[in-house]
This record gives sequence, structure tokens and C-alpha cells, in this order.
Amino acid sequence: MSSRRRYMITGLLALMVLMGAGRVHTAADRGLFKGIDRFYGDTDGQHLFMEGANLEYFQGKTHLRFKAAEIREKPDGTREIIFQHDVVLTHEDLRVTGDRFCFDTKLESGAFTGHVVLEREESRDDQGEVVKEWIRLVCGHLYLQTKEKAFVATEAPRIEHADFSGNGETISYRDDEEKLTISGGFHLLMDEDELFGEEICFDLKQKTFEARRGATPLEMRIELEEKEAAPPDGAEVGANERRGEQAENGGLDDGG
Repeated sequence: MSSRRRYMITGLLALMVLMGAGRVHTAADRGLFKGIDRFYGDTDGQHLFMEGANLEYFQGKTHLRFKAAEIREKPDGTREIIFQHDVVLTHEDLRVTGDRFCFDTKLESGAFTGHVVLEREESRDDQGEVVKEWIRLVCGHLYLQTKEKAFVATEAPRIEHADFSGNGETISYRDDEEKLTISGGFHLLMDEDELFGEEICFDLKQKTFEARRGATPLEMRIELEEKEAAPPDGAEVGANERRGEQAENGGLDDGG
């Protein structure tokens, strides 16, 4: 084989690799990978892998940190990315962590699995009033639509909110409506009261809820006795000092 032909073949192979790598790094002109230590796969770009101690991915307002990823090209030409190992996603006021996240780059949605924790930060308006309360959700599987900030949590989901905490078979939320639903049998705690039923829907914006029964009626346990109020600061110290003075004087004055 002549040197010229050999150089042409080598150049063509290099171009194929660069074209494939370029397609990955732009992620259909919407995505960017950073921090890659090792990158390998097939030259047509249909099945690629990357590793790195500080890998990052950016797409619109979505940012991910992870340690390994697998990129697959789907039949329609879009990409599916499987992020693995200590995955952390942030999108505006949302933060989600999990063991694995399978992300559809076209739909901007995907599923977190493993030990999944979702947190939404509290947000306030210019006057300092709370607009959206803090939320914390723990589950084993979370389908997340990043752009809409909507999710469906399954596999023992539990949620904490400023006004309540609860669990059920499924917990779903849509940010555009600020509607949260716990279904499939729920257990809810509000202060000292407990509520059991089939489904409960919250309008977090209006601060209202509606609970529905299933095969059996709803059940509610309420706290009947108020807890004793804690003494004011210094009151307990003052009482102890008075008891000490009485003891030194031989007890209470009996009038004699």
C-alpha cells in the first residue's frame, strides 16, 4: 500500500472518530460534556462510553455531575444518556441525587433509580414572602420531566413539606399547577394528627387539600390534649432558686 493511500485511510478514520465525538459533545446541538478522562465506543457514534472523576453535563438549565456515562443513539437519531455513580442533577430550584439516571435528551426527561432524593428549595418574592415551600422526597424510582419540573415517584416514596409529611404507593407533582397527589393508599401526618385513605390531592399554591376514600372510609386520628407549654426563659431557674431559699429557711412559713 502506498504512503499516500495509507495517509488517506488514516485521515478518513480520524475524521469519522471526530464526527462521532462532535455529535456526542453537542448532544443534538443542546448538550455539552466536560471533565472526560476516558472516552471510547464505536466509530459511528451509536454506542459510546465515558469515565471521569469530575464529569459534568449541561443542557439548557439542567446540570448533571456523575462519574460514568453510556450514550446510545435511538432509531430516530436522538440520544439517550445513562448517567451512573453518584449522580447529581440541578435544574433551577430542584436538586436530585441517585445511583443512576437514564435521560432522553430530546424529551428532557428520564428515570432516576437507586436511593433517590429530590429537594426543592424554598423561594421568596421581592417582599420576602414565601412563594413555594421547601420539599424533600425520598424514593427508589423517580420519573422526572426536567423542563416542566414534574415528577412521579414510586418504590416506597416519602415526602416532607413545611405543613405535612406522608407516604403512599405513588407521589406525583406538577410545578405549573403546584398540584401534589399521594395515591395508592396514603398515610399523612399534619402536626399531631394522622390521616389514612386512598388518595389525597394538595393545591400547594392555595394551601388546600382533598382526601378520597378507597374500598374503606378515610380514618383520622387527632391529638386531644395540648402539650404543656414550655416555661419562659429564666422561669425554671427562678423557681429552682425559690425552692432553694425555702429549703435553707426550713420550709414554708407556717404563720407561727
